[in-house]
Amino acid sequence: MPVDHFDPLNKDTFQMRYMYNEVFFGGNGSPVFILVGGEWDIVPAWLLAGNMFQMASENNGYIMYTEHRYYGQSLPYQNFTTENLRFLNVDQALADLAYFIRDVVRTQERFANSKIILCGGSYAGNMVLWFKQRYPHLVVGVVASSAPILAKVDFTGYLEVVHEAYQLEGGDECIAIIRQGIEDTITAMQTEEGRKLIDKIYRLCSPPNYDNKYDLGHFSGLISWSFSISVQYGRPGTVLNVCNNFKNNTYGSTPMEQIGGYIAASRGLTTCWNVTYDDYVNIHTSNTNSRAWRYQTCTEYGYYQTAPKIGTVFDPLIWLDVDFYVGVCKRVFGPKFDEAFVYNAADRVNTVFGGLKPDVNNTLNVHGYIDPWRALGVYEEDLKESSPTYTVPRASHGFDMQSWHATDTIRISQIQQRVRTIVAGWLS
Repeated sequence: MPVDHFDPLNKDTFQMRYMYNEVFFGGNGSPVFILVGGEWDIVPAWLLAGNMFQMASENNGYIMYTEHRYYGQSLPYQNFTTENLRFLNVDQALADLAYFIRDVVRTQERFANSKIILCGGSYAGNMVLWFKQRYPHLVVGVVASSAPILAKVDFTGYLEVVHEAYQLEGGDECIAIIRQGIEDTITAMQTEEGRKLIDKIYRLCSPPNYDNKYDLGHFSGLISWSFSISVQYGRPGTVLNVCNNFKNNTYGSTPMEQIGGYIAASRGLTTCWNVTYDDYVNIHTSNTNSRAWRYQTCTEYGYYQTAPKIGTVFDPLIWLDVDFYVGVCKRVFGPKFDEAFVYNAADRVNTVFGGLKPDVNNTLNVHGYIDPWRALGVYEEDLKESSPTYTVPRASHGFDMQSWHATDTIRISQIQQRVRTIVAGWLS
């Protein structure tokens, strides 16, 4: 794959990994389903189960799974210096897909007349929508799951949806416990005795510097990110179970103990938490997916989950602000990656791809209502008559891509079936 699709003088290439499963392929001209990878390592499991797997089964389709540049084993450079990361952006990644279709798919005689369907979730959901907009001649249609297509730096909406999820699932009693636990934590920060209690209850390896707002930002993140993980990756009933545990004092006897116990239990803590800002920054300093994705947030999307200001339980975590997140950009990539740079980068993405109004046809746009990322997607209206939107109560991030679960609601199963029916219509 070319490292730079837009400079013909740059002849550098890299190895782009992909996987495939041909078990259902019906022969020459049968459809090709391509699952688009995002900010992760691709794994074979997604070629062996899930709603796209079911689509391929029903339509005699060939399945492929592509890996995004700079993630997993698809590395233009082994060393993720700021200079080497300059080719990590969605424009290059979309071009990778176009070249993949041209040079890998279409060069095989059996696929010469095949219709191609793209599927993607989360950031890869953005990619498939934007691919249909930029390269409409290459694919018949796309399925975008939980796509946060609006780049936004100060993303308070994420935690607003997390709050709403706990309210919807657990009611006022659950919200009251969480609110009191966080407020008691903030109060405890003001005294030496309270700080020692925080160290104990939250299982901290060492206390944060209470005079350093960035340390307090990381500690605040330990709280907010733990609550959001249960929502974003939960199935129907996950959040309700957490709330029931709060009501039954499963995690502790006081609201603050409940929160500290919940964080440890839900995230499988085995030792203690490191919550200094240096600990947070260091996550993004090695050649890993975390560093690559941080670079994309600094140069394209923002997506920073900041504390709301509308009365949620997370409002008191004021140290979770744009400066906290952008500070990482400056520390790990250089001083030019400041707030002005990050805001301009997000504006550029919205200008190029249309923000919440992408110009697409033959797309399916699916969201779960309690998915925090739906706040940056189109979830209340169709993108176009030919591009319907489906938003499902009690469902969260990427629910429609997965296999059937015993906890699935009837509505979840109905939408998965509806997606398959529409895709079959595109192929007929």
